[in-house]
Amino acid sequence: MLAALLLGGTALAADLPDRPIRILVPFAPGGTSDIVARVLAEAASAHLPRGAVVENKAGAGGNIGAAEAARGPADGTLLLQCAFGPCGANPALYPNAGYDLLNDLTPVILTGAVRNVMAVRRELPAQNVAEFLALAGSQRGGISFGSSGVGASNHLGPELLRAVTGIEMVHVPYRGSGPAITDLIAGRIDVFFDNLPSILPHIRAGSVRALAAVSDQRLAELPDVPTFAEQGVQGMAIDSWFGFMAPARTPPAAIAALNAAFNQALSDPRVRSRMADLAVTPLGGTPEAMGTHVRAEVARWADVVRRQGIRAE
Repeated sequence: MLAALLLGGTALAADLPDRPIRILVPFAPGGTSDIVARVLAEAASAHLPRGAVVENKAGAGGNIGAAEAARGPADGTLLLQCAFGPCGANPALYPNAGYDLLNDLTPVILTGAVRNVMAVRRELPAQNVAEFLALAGSQRGGISFGSSGVGASNHLGPELLRAVTGIEMVHVPYRGSGPAITDLIAGRIDVFFDNLPSILPHIRAGSVRALAAVSDQRLAELPDVPTFAEQGVQGMAIDSWFGFMAPARTPPAAIAALNAAFNQALSDPRVRSRMADLAVTPLGGTPEAMGTHVRAEVARWADVVRRQGIRAE
């Protein structure tokens, strides 16, 4: 299927307007989401009539950029850089997000995923998930977990663990992952679920300890760290993922052309190498596969948000 998409890419590009493709990244410059969008925009430009440019529209957990994309021109010249928040958890967290994800936007392609890991402070007396759950059960709310903000994957991951195991933990939100990691190293919080790229150096240095891969398989970078499933806790595979969606009324031919262009970009060895440097797993595939993924994420996190009574601040 992918080979057919690649072979047809040049012809499909004729179904796009003779203007640059704008990619709205709903976060500030410099983060992984922004970098991935820029890497793909550059690589896909060779397969688009006038290339692609990235614009950052940060704010409200990604809602500002997503709402602008939802209202934008539906002619194949506008894409939203999707991620866990604006295209997954936010519809449940924000009653008035400014856009209706499943009706205002349409899937184009799933581009990549970042794996996550559960790390604890070095002195915490738990060497595995079973010991952690026993400790949390004995302390009844004495265990604290950090996050980079309400609704982030590193917030909803521990909330999912609470939901599936019944343990109690105290949420300590920070303004970004950096301060949370600093406090984890200092022992001021007990646990942090983080994207692998930012926490891995501290795990390797011994400053914090990894207890579980928050994934469906062990991480190549941490082969000795078992998954939650291997340790008896099911349903804890959580990826921070990326993809593109377009305004809902974008013609199917334009969606097919955009999908082909970005599948071609994702097949480029230089792109795959750059994404590997970022610890991002390249994906790709059809708009239908992206749509299935988004609907599953929306349903999954709506359930967690409802069960845990979470609301964005």
